[in-house]
Amino acid sequence: MATRKLTLEISEALFEQLEGIAELTEESIETIAIRIVARRVPSLAREVQELDEKLAQITPDQLHGEIGLEEAVAGEVY
Repeated sequence: MATRKLTLEISEALFEQLEGIAELTEESIETIAIRIVARRVPSLAREVQELDEKLAQITPDQLHGEIGLEEAVAGEVY
């Protein structure tokens, strides 16, 4: 399997959580992070697809004027 390198900058708190899990499992922080990402990506992709499908079903009649989707009058950008 081909691999690629990825460098991440994460919070100290998240690093400490990963470090704690790595110590408990006697695995590297990198291995723990890869496992978490590998398990989460497929379900995240499904969630995004489901949300896109639900959003595509919204009709203009279902939109409320107070959410700011009306046309700009003088070219204003929100």
